[in-house]
Amino acid sequence: MSRFFKPYEGKRPYIFISYAHLQSETVVDTIRILYEKGYRLWYDEGIPAGSDWPANIAQHMQGCERVIFFLSERAMESPNCYSEMRTACRLGKPVLIVRLEDTEPSANWSDLLEGQPVIPVINSPQERAEAILDSKFLPKRFLHKKAEDFSFQALGLAASLIFFLAAAGALAAIATGRWTPVKPSEAPAAVITPSPTIQPTPAPVIEFGDAERFFAVEFPDSQQERAVRRALGVTSDEVVYRWQIANIKELHFCGNMITDGLDNITFDSDGSCKVNGSPVITGRVSDLSLIEDAVRLEKLSLICQPLKGISALNGHLLLEDLSLAGSSVSDISVLHEMPGLKIIRLEHTDVKDLSSLNSLSALETVTVSREMLPLQWDDNAGYSVILVN
Repeated sequence: MSRFFKPYEGKRPYIFISYAHLQSETVVDTIRILYEKGYRLWYDEGIPAGSDWPANIAQHMQGCERVIFFLSERAMESPNCYSEMRTACRLGKPVLIVRLEDTEPSANWSDLLEGQPVIPVINSPQERAEAILDSKFLPKRFLHKKAEDFSFQALGLAASLIFFLAAAGALAAIATGRWTPVKPSEAPAAVITPSPTIQPTPAPVIEFGDAERFFAVEFPDSQQERAVRRALGVTSDEVVYRWQIANIKELHFCGNMITDGLDNITFDSDGSCKVNGSPVITGRVSDLSLIEDAVRLEKLSLICQPLKGISALNGHLLLEDLSLAGSSVSDISVLHEMPGLKIIRLEHTDVKDLSSLNSLSALETVTVSREMLPLQWDDNAGYSVILVN
């Protein structure tokens, strides 16, 4: 028999299980014990093939009442887990942390997990499940009711019993002469008269996914709204949902303009920026809360923007190409939490120290401009510093 079980689907209170997918074999032994105890649980084994994975995850995170997060190195390296926990934190979902390994959360994870109850490392699935139950994190309202547990097999048996009793009654009536079957040739022709009864209009069915409409995006500024709608192919009349932001892989802001890439962007020697030869003025992007939710970003340009800080970029594990050229940024220490970075463009910024980038093993190039010199960096670092105009 498979150790995996069918996740809960419905509108009663349930628990969302967050874990690294590569560790499903480890996690399922624990949560199956909770399932057999009668608890309503949802985990991503319940996503149908061919469905929209991020949307499905977002719907079930929003619909749940509590979250159990299995903490491990793999979980902290998973953009999906990070997105799930950020969403849980933003929505105020209570979270129980179950440690699978004796590991400490990195800086970007610490803010998400701080203050949440923790189950220490327990190797036995049975004992781990008992510890979860003993934590009192799962109230009785998460237990299945008897009516919910009434299986289709039981319904089939009941139907069979009713059919058997009806057949037995008919045979008994025939045997005693109380009922004689009518032959088809003897049956009177049926007269069908249209019924004047007006059929009631059925009530509209509200699907579970409709909950998404209550989590529409509130854009920090019109420039970000235009860029996001352009990236998603969504018109100004359509609602943008938060789960859609997680699908965006590329965003480019250059001053007050929106571009599709960096090929048409140039800088003069004085640091003034142009798009297709036309000068741009400083943009409006300073609040990065929206970009914070775009956890699958691979390319991001914040060129000539009035940035107050870039801490919101912390934890973008998939980001490979980042441009902050011409923006009001000086502290880039937060970038050491973004291990996927390969290219960083910093020309015409106030950055004076690149030493915080030394831990980025994937980093290949950092571009700077002449007016930024003298600039501090480690000659033995694995990346190249390229001087541009």
